[in-house]
Amino acid sequence: MRLVPLAIFCGVLFGPLGVLCVGWAIISFGRGEILTALTAVGFAMFCLGFIIPFAKTVPGKVSPRVKFDGEGTTVRPDRGIDMPLQIALLGLTIAGGLSAIFGPFGIVEIPVPEQMRYAIPFIGAVAAIMGAPIVWRTLRRGSFQYLRLTPTGFVIVQGWRPQSGDWAQVVDVAEAAPKQTTPSPNAIVIVMSDDSAITLPGASFTPEGRQLREWVRFYWLHPDLREELADERALIRLAGSKA
Repeated sequence: MRLVPLAIFCGVLFGPLGVLCVGWAIISFGRGEILTALTAVGFAMFCLGFIIPFAKTVPGKVSPRVKFDGEGTTVRPDRGIDMPLQIALLGLTIAGGLSAIFGPFGIVEIPVPEQMRYAIPFIGAVAAIMGAPIVWRTLRRGSFQYLRLTPTGFVIVQGWRPQSGDWAQVVDVAEAAPKQTTPSPNAIVIVMSDDSAITLPGASFTPEGRQLREWVRFYWLHPDLREELADERALIRLAGSKA
C-alpha cells in the first residue's frame, strides 16, 4: 500500500492534464491544426501513460515476464505496466520535439502564459534530446527495464546504461542503501562491496517488488543453487517466492 500516496499525487497532477490535452487535440484536429494536434496527443500519451500503470501496481496485480536461456534468466516488468510507460516516453519525446521545432514560429499553438512562450520549446527540446535515445534503446531491448541473473552475476538495465556486477561483489540485497534512513518503497537494492548501491524499482515486476527482491536475495545467499538460473527452475522458484 506504500504506492497509494504516490498514485494519488500523480493521478491528481497528470490525470486532469491528460484529459485537457485530449480535448486540446480534438479541438486542434477540428481546426485543421495538425501539428498542434499531434503535439497535444503526445502530451496526452505522456500524462495518461504515466498514471495507467498504477491501476496494476497499487492493487498488486502484477506478473513479471520471465525467460531463461543457457546462460541465465531475464525478468521483465508486467506488460500492462511496461507498455504504458513506453508509450508515455514516446509521447513526451514526440511532443517535445514538435514544440521545440515549431513552437517558436507559432506553428504549434501551446496554450500557456505569454512569458512561457519560449520556455516551453526549450523544455521540449531537452525532453526530446534526452528521450529519443532512451526510446531507441527501449525498442531494441524490448522493454523499459529488465533484470538478468546468471550463475556469475547480474545485469540491471534501465535508463541510459546497464549496471552489472559479480555475485562476489554483492554484500547485501535489501530495501534500502547503506546509511539510508528510510526504506526505498518497492525497491530492490543491491549493495556492492565498494559501498555503492544499485537500485531497481520492483513494483512493476512483482507486487511491491517483494517477490523479486527475495528471489535475488535467495541466489545471493545460495551460490550452490545458482546453476538453476540457466534453466526453468529459476522461473519456478520466482513464482513460488514468498515476501
